[in-house]
Amino acid sequence: MPAQSINTFDQIIRDNTQRIPDRIASRFDGSVVTYGALALQLNRIVNALSGLGLAKGDRIAFLSRNSHIYIEGILAAARGGFVLTTLNFLLKPDELSYILRHCGAQIIFFQPEFAEAVDAIRPSCPELKYFISLGDPVDFAWDYSTFLADATDEESPVVVDEDDLLLLVYTSGTTGQPKGVMLNHRNVCTNVIDSARGAQLSDDTVNLNVCPLYHVAAIVFQTLTTYYLAGTSVTLDRFDPMKVLETIEREKITYLFLVPTMLFRMLEVPNADSYDLSSLWRVGYGAAPMPLDRLKRAITLFGSTLFQGYGLTESTANIVILRPEIHDLSTPAPDLERLKSCGRAHSGHELSIMDDSGVEVPYREIGEICVRSDSVMVGYWRDPENTAKAIRDGWLRTGDMAYMDEERYIFIVGRKNDMIKRGGEKIYPQEIEEILFDHPAVLEAAVCGVADPDWGESPRAYIVIRPGHQVSDKDLLAYCVDRLPTFKCPQDVVFLPELPKTSSGKITRTELQQPKVSSSN
Repeated sequence: MPAQSINTFDQIIRDNTQRIPDRIASRFDGSVVTYGALALQLNRIVNALSGLGLAKGDRIAFLSRNSHIYIEGILAAARGGFVLTTLNFLLKPDELSYILRHCGAQIIFFQPEFAEAVDAIRPSCPELKYFISLGDPVDFAWDYSTFLADATDEESPVVVDEDDLLLLVYTSGTTGQPKGVMLNHRNVCTNVIDSARGAQLSDDTVNLNVCPLYHVAAIVFQTLTTYYLAGTSVTLDRFDPMKVLETIEREKITYLFLVPTMLFRMLEVPNADSYDLSSLWRVGYGAAPMPLDRLKRAITLFGSTLFQGYGLTESTANIVILRPEIHDLSTPAPDLERLKSCGRAHSGHELSIMDDSGVEVPYREIGEICVRSDSVMVGYWRDPENTAKAIRDGWLRTGDMAYMDEERYIFIVGRKNDMIKRGGEKIYPQEIEEILFDHPAVLEAAVCGVADPDWGESPRAYIVIRPGHQVSDKDLLAYCVDRLPTFKCPQDVVFLPELPKTSSGKITRTELQQPKVSSSN
């Protein structure tokens, strides 16, 4: 593992180029790029951007599915001191326009399939001067090869400092307009070093990217951690469960990270255990609750490779790990309870469970997860008010409610904003969802609060039935009554063909609460 004194990712790129120029850095759709070739390409990108008049600290935006060019963009930003703004390709044009105006990006790289959306926002984004198509030519944009045509591969003289911003990642905006999370080189380097140590990765890591690269977990926890270790990143443009299994077997993947809905789909692949998964060293999961019954099935498929990671954009991805040795189904029943936790803080991250006043609560009492670390964001871009709310006395308030046991394992009960207040009682949806997931006919479940004339709010369950199974709303309500206090039981059930999700597989509760969804049954 490299020395721990590294504090800019530019330094990591330089070191890899000198030490291992012939090692494979990237594989994507048949293309193979070595560290030496990658360094020359990054120089071209930096010089092309400089040739357009962009300078250190300027924002560049990417609207793309996963690809090797996206990875080049991330690393070129690190090399040239630019700030990469990642864009969710599922956003509507007005949402994209807001982010691009807010961050002040001057150039956008986009895939042709998103050309219509980019064209629609051009009039509303006066600072956006340059448009680069990452594929077939588009009438209002240069193609990528033309953009690079006259750029040299000479190394740029730009000096990057640990306080320089590297990433500007916008939150989902579920509680208002999206907020731009500012992550500098120190944040990123701290996190990749801690992630490599926490997940026990080494320089023979072969990482598989299937989560969207506009998410900080895919960028930092996977790709940049892999490059810090001088490993190889294999990238798929999108998630397909069978293709993931085939790629693991073919490319001898050692490291993989999935959100639970992706893991669920892989467990549904017929004969999934017939693929050669023996190369896997670590299979991470996180970003959403993992029902215990599905986790046990995943352990059966992936064995001792599984670990859980917890983090958020504002903490530069991972800060907590539930290690593989805890994923042992042969341990006594009390120890299996730890599988319901997200693990313990690792490496340089200090965690506490606090009340609203910033006082640490006793063990097993519910409070808010707070973290203090060099991984914690600089703040929200052009938003000092929300920055002050999120970071208090050096502690990042995550918005995740949890309790900690005597051995400092953290058990998440739900998001602070998702909490249902029924009369004088507080209900966290995750507790009900875990019960519903235990039912053999339930493929997916989500619980949200809905208006109740008597109690203010009551829980409602949204269910996707497993193929080949049947179950009624009365059956599921009775199932909950047998396992939960009456006040926590859903008041009704809505059956859906699928639950609305983000491209990373997270269920979007706000969309579930729309009248057109809540009334369909």
